[in-house]
Amino acid sequence: MQLKWVKLEKYLELSGDTRHAFSNKQRTGVFLRDREYRTCSDGRVWVNLEAVEQWAQKSEPRRHA
Repeated sequence: MQLKWVKLEKYLELSGDTRHAFSNKQRTGVFLRDREYRTCSDGRVWVNLEAVEQWAQKSEPRRHA
């Protein structure tokens, strides 16, 4: 069985992202609440792996000026 939603800690482990990188994606609107992540009633953050994968597939590399 493959999970669609995982706790933030598992997402960080799987992706190699840091908490800081995840927070930056939230702050800048790259990851949107209820699409790439959500905070549940217990205060835990869960990440939607399918949505993150879709974001990664369509994401273009940054161009440096």
